[in-house]
Amino acid sequence: MNILIVLPPGMPSGGNWTYSGRLQRGLEPNGICITRKALDQVEAGDYEAADIIHSYNAYITGRHIAPIAKRLGKPFVLTMTGTDVNEHLIHPESAPSMREAVEYAARIVFLTENARERLTEMFPATALKSIVVNLGIDLPPGSGKTRADFGIEEDAFVFLLVAGIRGVKRPLFAYEGLRRVHAVHPQVRFLIAGSVIDEGLFDELQRTLEDSPFASYLGEVPYDDIRDLYLAADAAMNTSSSEGLSHALLEAMSVGRPVLATNVPGNRDLIEEDVNGLLFHDDDELEVQAARLVTDGSLRDRLSAGATATIEENFSLRRELKTFFELYTSVTALKPCTAATL
Repeated sequence: MNILIVLPPGMPSGGNWTYSGRLQRGLEPNGICITRKALDQVEAGDYEAADIIHSYNAYITGRHIAPIAKRLGKPFVLTMTGTDVNEHLIHPESAPSMREAVEYAARIVFLTENARERLTEMFPATALKSIVVNLGIDLPPGSGKTRADFGIEEDAFVFLLVAGIRGVKRPLFAYEGLRRVHAVHPQVRFLIAGSVIDEGLFDELQRTLEDSPFASYLGEVPYDDIRDLYLAADAAMNTSSSEGLSHALLEAMSVGRPVLATNVPGNRDLIEEDVNGLLFHDDDELEVQAARLVTDGSLRDRLSAGATATIEENFSLRRELKTFFELYTSVTALKPCTAATL
């Protein structure tokens, strides 16, 4: 069975690329062959060769792909992202353009129940074909890099933001909040790692960091080194204005890192305050919560334990792969090439 996963333009990078790559690796031994391409790289032959076309993001990709899948008579699967649900669905200018993708999709995948409910309120007919699939975490083992390899002093307290450089991720907001924390706690450091998506924002970020005594941009760290980077940090951050379910937070939590995140849907679905992480509404609250992490070792220990427990209990890789195997085989008459071992 051949699946074409179409990602937003600008890939490969970010959570969606990680997500789709995990499915590609995990499902291939079970006869599900996945090809991943960004929307601007897909050719007509890719659509023709696919048994199922799977779009990540309804507004950026799905609304363009659904008419093609419909014309070719191909089953269409749609994964709704955080920007779909939190931004595009609530704007009268963008919501109607997503209708064909939502209506034609054989299955619609969500990362949280809250997001699924928001779509079904607007499109009640989607309720029976919508499904929530918890992500599975499959971090590479790492290459043994230490804090020194990332330029981190031993006595520093490091907040880490792993995110593509684009507006919704708000790296400058994170910088301003932590700058105030650094003024009181000079051991605080702020590291940013991720690909450049918005060149204008990146230029502004570079100018801001140029003379900064506590913050720096690491570039796009190879995925094989991501586990080591999380372990080198003391806390992980998410300062997004809109979020589906953050791969970066899940990965950081899987290795026991306390997390500090914006109090928005997606993050709220993952984080239970003072149990497995901390949330903040504005820059003042960011400053307060970050200072708590710096000064309270028992809090860090509690959040670390809660984070790893959350991942172990709810984000099983095997369950994620089994769910997608069943989803793909349910929307087409074709069977996998090999017997499933999931």
